[in-house]
Amino acid sequence: MPVTADGVRTDGNPVPLWERETLTLPQAAQVFNIDYDGLLVAVNQRDVDVFRPLNKRGEPGRRHVRKEEMRRYIKTLEE
Repeated sequence: MPVTADGVRTDGNPVPLWERETLTLPQAAQVFNIDYDGLLVAVNQRDVDVFRPLNKRGEPGRRHVRKEEMRRYIKTLEE
């Protein structure tokens, strides 16, 4: 993440969070306004499908979730 002159970290991706197709788990919790810890529990119980894209070194990176999967999960919470 780039750091500004004030020492604040900013996201280097110019696409706003709500327009991205895939999100990291903290980003998904922020965009969909749900509890991050609850989302982690759902992921660990395999209620939410996640994937780990490769990072720059070719190793599995951070867990990502697709927007469609988050919408499906939120619908199950509402029922």
